[in-house]
Amino acid sequence: MNKTLSQLSTNEFETLVERAVDKRLEVWMTQLMDALTSIDEPAGELRPEFAKSLRKAIKQSQAGEGMDLKSFRDEIEG
Repeated sequence: MNKTLSQLSTNEFETLVERAVDKRLEVWMTQLMDALTSIDEPAGELRPEFAKSLRKAIKQSQAGEGMDLKSFRDEIEG
């Protein structure tokens, strides 16, 4: 059953937004990894702290770790 935006509850809307953001970030991460692996420079050229952070983000993404939209909002609003 399709619903219009006005028919969605707040939780349903947040779930849809979370899914859309997660999917977009997944696509972006894939594109980033493709770009990084296609660089003609040796892999050692990446700054170590960036490479470590990137590996951590990839592992978290693959493990399905993340946060819900409300937690994210709370975190950025301080």
